[in-house]
Amino acid sequence: MSNLKKLLFVFLLVTMLAVPPALTAQEVPDLSIIWFAWPPCDLLSSLVAEYEAANVTVACVPIGEWRNQIFADFAAQGGADIPILDSQFMGEAVAGDFVVDLTEFIQNELPFDDYNQTALSYYAEVPQGSGRYYSVPVITDTRMLVYRRDLYEDADVQAAYLEATGEELAPPASLSQRLAQAQFFAESDVIENGFATHWLNDGDLVQTAWNHILWSFGGELWDPATYSVDGVLNTDVGVRAVEHAQAEFLTAGEGAAAFGFDQVVTAICDGSTAMIEIWFGFGGAFTNSDTCAQADNLGFAVVPGEDVHFISLGGQGISVSRFSENQEAALDFIAWLQSDETQIAWVQGGGFPGRNSILESEEFLSAAPYNPIFAESFQYVKDFWNIPEYAALLSVQGEYLNLAISGQMDAQEALDEIAAEQQEILDEAYPDGPPSS
Repeated sequence: MSNLKKLLFVFLLVTMLAVPPALTAQEVPDLSIIWFAWPPCDLLSSLVAEYEAANVTVACVPIGEWRNQIFADFAAQGGADIPILDSQFMGEAVAGDFVVDLTEFIQNELPFDDYNQTALSYYAEVPQGSGRYYSVPVITDTRMLVYRRDLYEDADVQAAYLEATGEELAPPASLSQRLAQAQFFAESDVIENGFATHWLNDGDLVQTAWNHILWSFGGELWDPATYSVDGVLNTDVGVRAVEHAQAEFLTAGEGAAAFGFDQVVTAICDGSTAMIEIWFGFGGAFTNSDTCAQADNLGFAVVPGEDVHFISLGGQGISVSRFSENQEAALDFIAWLQSDETQIAWVQGGGFPGRNSILESEEFLSAAPYNPIFAESFQYVKDFWNIPEYAALLSVQGEYLNLAISGQMDAQEALDEIAAEQQEILDEAYPDGPPSS
């Protein structure tokens, strides 16, 4: 071999060693996400197909299995790289050291000041006010009122309602008005049922349907300063809130005690019910006439309050598991998901963002007929317990609320049972009183 050929060979060899080969499909990291089965999870599943820096899979599990699956995986030091946790799960996840502290990532790599502070505080900050963040808001959500606009605009129905109640028929401005309208429709000949929501004891369904009734009547679930439930929940105001729900329940269709998300969607879409309440995250189910026969007849409104105005907070943050072997890749994915371009795709597909600039954008406000209603509703949100004992407290509340609202248990008796059992849980967990902040 001539000296020239030798030099050329060495040059080519050095060049090949200096330039890394392109990543093969096998070398692209695998990332897994877990969430519960609902339309936003389906949307996320479709969006991740556009992400090229990792192979991302999304598991959409039944809501009743969602929290248990995540924490079973944590206990086994495995599971999804990127769990999407409910706001109430965060206290337990942080106390167990199961998720990565994302404070510096959010502040330095994401548009921190653009995040809605209510969402950031409820979904990510543990404890609230600490300035430590363990998730990034992935979807903001709250409750929506969906009603049969065609019935509300019908002159004969309006006249009948005015004669029966002495009031004009319009989307209810208070919970008392909602009940009166629900009872009117249930007793009328124009439609079978008045009002439906998910009273099922599964996950947090019945609790989040009822909590803001209690709050809007001026009640509370507990005193977070003293960790007291007994004497706070089981009051005259609490009884009034349960009895209100009992009365609304009676205007729903048969089997309403077992209504979950699907049954509530069906109740309005099949033409049997005048009003429903559900999460905005299900909004896409009401705009397609191919899947919702009443789509062209539906209107959307803010869920009303009463003495004060609160609406249950929904939505979740996206976290990184401490047990993930691909934490850097997970952070890169979250940064991509929170980018302007992906967030616009998210809202155009039916998602609700956590960033103010996206929430206020024309793309969001025009993406769906209920999005302006969402922007108004989110100012009233309120959350419940965000402590490690959340799951135990939730289970007790759900069992007795479902029995009481469906008429199988007296309202006062149900609240007394909830208060006694929840107080026992808290007293056992905190024998020396609430933890110091």
